[in-house]
Amino acid sequence: MVVTIVIVGIFEELGWRGFLLPRLQRDYRALPAALIIGLAWFPWHLPELVSDPGQRPLTPFAVYIFSQSVLLAWLYNSTQASLPVVVLFHAAFNTFTKFFLADLQGSPYPYLVAWWVVAGAVAVLAVAAVAYAGSRDLVKGAPRPAH
Repeated sequence: MVVTIVIVGIFEELGWRGFLLPRLQRDYRALPAALIIGLAWFPWHLPELVSDPGQRPLTPFAVYIFSQSVLLAWLYNSTQASLPVVVLFHAAFNTFTKFFLADLQGSPYPYLVAWWVVAGAVAVLAVAAVAYAGSRDLVKGAPRPAH
């Protein structure tokens, strides 16, 4: 978890939510801004997908990335731009998927089904966050943080 926080959480989140999200939200509502980040964030992972195609099935991983981008934008906006909360959440999700799915790797059908379960669960959470907080600011009852 600590390595994931440093390597994945901090390095990715400094760029995606710490730098890019506030700039996108100057011109876009929070939901489109989060999805635009997903458009950049998914290709960011293509080297991993190409170098080890069995690690992450393409379609459920895309659903997972876009959904997680929405959740992380909601967390960022709802915590008044707390990057540490976003970093911990990102690292926790990555650590969970790594250990939850590790035993299934090498078994194509169960592994794919498990990825769809994870992607679907994250998508449901993202939809719930948007339903709860609204797509404009992804914050319940208050405007998103000023940047």
